Amino acid sequence: MAHSRTLATEIVLSTPTTIAWKQTQEYTPRVLHKGFKVDSLVTCTLDGEGKVVYHKDQWNEKDYSHEGVGKVMKTLNGDYLGLVTRPPGDL
Repeated sequence: MAHSRTLATEIVLSTPTTIAWKQTQEYTPRVLHKGFKVDSLVTCTLDGEGKVVYHKDQWNEKDYSHEGVGKVMKTLNGDYLGLVTRPPGDL
């Protein structure tokens, strides 16, 4: 990805064990150089220490496969995205 930009974010659920939010992002691939928007619903289930134990990310109202490329993308996002991004402290 050449560029990713968050256009909008809305918290829809916040409890001690679950955080869910809607977001709109624009992705611009290196090859195309033209952005496309994706609407996501992200849900994270937390353990007692606030660590994520389950992550679900639906793009454009689709729940992508838990096999093949979809699984690889989810695994990479779950394992490494937290190293790159941090949520605001007031969540």
